[in-house]
Amino acid sequence: MTEEQNKSWLMTFGNKSLRLILFITEQCNFRCVYCYEDFKLGKIEDCVVEGIKNLIINRASELSSLHLSFFGGEPLLNKKAVIEISSWAKEFCEDKEITYIGDITTNGYSLDKNIFESLLDSGVTAFQITIDGEKNTHDKLRPTVNGKSTFDKIYSNLLVMANSQKNFWCTFRFNIADSNFESVKSFIIENSIPFTNDDRFTFHFHPIFGMPKLVLTKEEQIIELKTLATSKRLKFDNHDENGMCYAAKANSFVIRANGVVQKCTVALNSDINNIGKINKDGTMDINQRKLKKWIFAEDKMCPIESLKLENLVTPYADAGKFVNIPNE
Repeated sequence: MTEEQNKSWLMTFGNKSLRLILFITEQCNFRCVYCYEDFKLGKIEDCVVEGIKNLIINRASELSSLHLSFFGGEPLLNKKAVIEISSWAKEFCEDKEITYIGDITTNGYSLDKNIFESLLDSGVTAFQITIDGEKNTHDKLRPTVNGKSTFDKIYSNLLVMANSQKNFWCTFRFNIADSNFESVKSFIIENSIPFTNDDRFTFHFHPIFGMPKLVLTKEEQIIELKTLATSKRLKFDNHDENGMCYAAKANSFVIRANGVVQKCTVALNSDINNIGKINKDGTMDINQRKLKKWIFAEDKMCPIESLKLENLVTPYADAGKFVNIPNE
């Protein structure tokens, strides 16, 4: 780590900030071919929501910032809970003079104008939405649970966001393999014009992992996409170069729909990732040995890589188990 990254990491051991990544529901209306989730759990339990609120209340006297990330599954399948929890957190933090950040990782399929504006009103102001290329390629990789097209509806919702005068941040995530590389390039050339010169939108390019038939063989391909995005006056983030994984931070916790506390949103079925349980009163029973494996992992850009070397975690083991990879 650089000296700056080391200072940032050490700061996470303090009590002034807290990030909770909430599995609002573990069901999804998509069946992406590279997905690693098993969809065994449903909506977040009421007792878990109560525990989350009590955890925040218990920590309020020390907090200066609270960051809630709404995750799934597809969190907008339980949009009522997203809006209720975020609205409560926003109001609570305003009363306690705590900075509140709300974000959501969504497939964007249900993100119409009304839901988009309701989320903004509730304090959810940052979005991550995945597009895996032009329509035909995207629809093969990210179909609905019934195998139907998703591109048109997502893109239409993104245009609504672009035409809004509201303040927000939206990251386009592109999951890249050799098979959709050219399609992503075409999307940038043909479909990105509404998002140019708009600081609210950021492009993020990420290789697909876990599936031998969906690999990116050359690192230079990511650089080529970033160069192309820059030429089209699009912003791309530098998370891969400058970021530190949330799982390596001492003040970041993943809370599953059933109240299990984890560190990582990928290695969901690895025992080392089950670090504890949140209780109704807001206390958390944490296995310190497992917690330390994550926050003291040598690779803080991706602790999974360190834990794989110890044979403690096998991320992506279930990737692609639901849908056959379509022929190109």
